[in-house]
Amino acid sequence: MKLWLEKIHLDLSVNWKLSRNQTTFKENFIVHLETSLGIFRSEIAPNIRYGETVNSIKAQAEEWASFTDLTRINSLEVLSRELDHRPMHHSLRFALESVFISYLATVQGQSLVEFLQLPPLKAAATSFSMPIMPVGEIADYLKPLGAFQSLKIKVDAESAEEMLKEIVRHTSVKLRVDANEGWKDLDAYMRFEQKIKRMNIELIEQPFPSDLGLEYRELKKHTSFTLLADESIEDVGDFSELKKQFHAVNIKLMKTGSLIKARDLILEAKRHDMKAMIGCMIETTIGISYGMLFNSMVEYVDLDGFLLIKDEPFKLVKENEGILDIAQGV
Repeated sequence: MKLWLEKIHLDLSVNWKLSRNQTTFKENFIVHLETSLGIFRSEIAPNIRYGETVNSIKAQAEEWASFTDLTRINSLEVLSRELDHRPMHHSLRFALESVFISYLATVQGQSLVEFLQLPPLKAAATSFSMPIMPVGEIADYLKPLGAFQSLKIKVDAESAEEMLKEIVRHTSVKLRVDANEGWKDLDAYMRFEQKIKRMNIELIEQPFPSDLGLEYRELKKHTSFTLLADESIEDVGDFSELKKQFHAVNIKLMKTGSLIKARDLILEAKRHDMKAMIGCMIETTIGISYGMLFNSMVEYVDLDGFLLIKDEPFKLVKENEGILDIAQGV
């Protein structure tokens, strides 16, 4: 049994600008697990918001491998114990867990859906994301996106109103407004809400930093929109508190660090009468195909990260008229 990481450079089709950073490329890792049953793969998409870098991922992976006897991992219990033995970034933990779960499922002659006891896999409509961009570029960006039923709009406090006004001039689809913690002031944000209240807004995602719990509680009392938590939920979630701040949660495998935790967080959200989204980072279709496992469990699908990559190399997920489906197995 052999495990190795392959760093890949991914050029993007757009300048990916958020409220906190921007880039024209991503550097991810593909994790390979070579066994007697074949080679299994998963993906690491580091995110600087959570302190993850290419170098820290590589160092943690090498340290974990040096202290771990891979041949002993023959059950979920052993796998969880080995992964929790040393601190590691969530995206790295996800990739290691998922590649071994793919192997363990094959040992038992099961699909990942069966092994994880998930509802049947299904195709689903995804939103398509738009980064922060000059107003003059919006019309051209939207032209090829007519098949998508919703758009996810990255905004900041300075340009959000202007961007959204231009977007609704060119499309009538549902808009998912993602602020990436861009507002710091509740009153300023509420003034913004008043200006967009007649737009076709499906939800507002994480307008404030995750530590502004009191502001979120107050906002939920007065907002006319569905509030979605992203940065406020990672590998654990206090749903008794989250329910007071949000209507829904965005579950991303790279920040939960686990297929099992993702499943359990979605189920916990439902127990608290909250909706759920399955989301992603900018990932190839290796990572996205794992996210597709949860389509049947959630109200919102946002798995377009691979569509932002020039010449995505693996082609494991196909998109047709805004609908995602598995092209072949992981």
